[in-house]
Amino acid sequence: MNAQRVRVKSSAGDYSVYVGEKILPQGLQSHLPAKVPVAMLVDEGIAALPLTLAIFAWLEKRASRVVRVRIPAGERSKSVEEYGRVVRQLAGAGLTRDGWIVAVGGGVTGDLAGFVAATYLRGLPVIQIPTTVVSMVDSSVGGKTGIDLPEGKNLVGAFHPPKAVLADLRWLDSLPLAEKRAGMAEVLKYGAIADSKLFGSLAKGPPRSMKKVVKRCVEIKAKLAGEDERDLKGKRALLNFGHTVAHGLEGIVGYEGLRHGEAVAIGMVVAAHLSVKARRFKKKAAEKLKAAIRAHGLPVTHPELRWDRLSPVMARDKKATTQGIRWVLLKKIGKADLVTGVTEKKIQLALEEVREGKLPKG
Repeated sequence: MNAQRVRVKSSAGDYSVYVGEKILPQGLQSHLPAKVPVAMLVDEGIAALPLTLAIFAWLEKRASRVVRVRIPAGERSKSVEEYGRVVRQLAGAGLTRDGWIVAVGGGVTGDLAGFVAATYLRGLPVIQIPTTVVSMVDSSVGGKTGIDLPEGKNLVGAFHPPKAVLADLRWLDSLPLAEKRAGMAEVLKYGAIADSKLFGSLAKGPPRSMKKVVKRCVEIKAKLAGEDERDLKGKRALLNFGHTVAHGLEGIVGYEGLRHGEAVAIGMVVAAHLSVKARRFKKKAAEKLKAAIRAHGLPVTHPELRWDRLSPVMARDKKATTQGIRWVLLKKIGKADLVTGVTEKKIQLALEEVREGKLPKG
């Protein structure tokens, strides 16, 4: 298989992430046993693509039988209702305890399929086949699975590491430009929190080749997830840079009105402004981050950046504790930490600055 490999440590058993081109469907052979039943959960938006059909045809030859379940595109599929529909379809099809789940799609499909795998028949093995930038660099790696509630995002879930992740870069050729741009927000996040060199290579716009970029992001994710698999020490929470405000915005404007990556981009700008106020992050560095986000065609502000609107939603964020919200803030480009006890006044000022397009103030 012509791919670069990253090993991820897990208490449930280490697994590999493969990044490359033309690794599917043959790459499945080393990880999926022959003659077992398989449920292929696939994003309906890519269900008719040639590569998707090739995977399905390969599975039909490899597996004892294949149950194909289409997942509607969009964040709304990460719901209790859609979860119930999927597990009932698997039960109705008679998927047995020796079955496997193969998830083909972006972050929504991967999160939902992973949670189905973690819970159906008390747990089945899953192979993740991410098809978007976000799912390749982030959501398919690390074992977090879950669904949303009306009260907040990712409030129900389980830690269920995959048996393998196969990131075939050919999927990216089929992505709309807006989706590619949104995915780059997560890539910029990795540079901002953990790799100034990566950030510098992306500061003026998209890279010529995604292979090295995806691999580097996976390496960072693998390191943080391996050191803090169940998000108990705070190290893994660094991956949520920009996400506190992002999830708040998504909750307010609706998942159809703002792409996740766009919300993360705005959230990173707010976090940068807050870092200036709470962590002595340099103002020039905050502006550098904002300029990089703009260079990727991503938004840096939103009219709903208002404390009275966001605070009720952010209070239910999964990173919140009895001490309040734990913010991921920057010390410098390439280094971040978790901070609690940030005053309401500082948060309000940061939101106001970003909403009104002002420069950050210390």
